[in-house]
Amino acid sequence: MDQIVLNSVMAALIAAAFLTAAISVLRSRDRSRQRVPVKIRVQRDRNIGSRL
Repeated sequence: MDQIVLNSVMAALIAAAFLTAAISVLRSRDRSRQRVPVKIRVQRDRNIGSRL
């Protein structure tokens, strides 16, 4: 009887941990959809201007 109770408690804890992880992933996915301004530096060859 005690083993059944302990197994049930462990199953509930594992399910709670799984749900917590799933909710965390879903919430972080919403954050990743936000646009963040990023500056991209374009490296240009310095020798191109002297060829013209």
